[in-house]
Amino acid sequence: LALTLSKVLKIASKKMSDKEEEEETRRMVSILVKPRDGVDAEALYVKITETIKSQPEYKLKWDEKCKVEDGGTIVASFSIALSADFDEEVMEHIEYMEDEVASSQVTFQTALE
Repeated sequence: LALTLSKVLKIASKKMSDKEEEEETRRMVSILVKPRDGVDAEALYVKITETIKSQPEYKLKWDEKCKVEDGGTIVASFSIALSADFDEEVMEHIEYMEDEVASSQVTFQTALE
């Protein structure tokens, strides 16, 4: 059976869109960050979001704003490609800010499909 050029293109296009969709599968991660004493939580969040960018192909996206709980703990979330190791791409970088960050932890994560 001979396939017409238009059928071949449709099949190729379908495979491309399936691959693009797979690449766009993302993970949502919620975190808590406890600033050190004397560190402004909102300013720290701005620094975190401006400093931690991850690899371009992972398309890290931070919430525009964070919530600051009593005691100064930052509650925030971000999304990142499902294929990314978010611990390596984000959490370790927060830990490296040891002069400003007392502790950090992941409170929730899920794949967005």
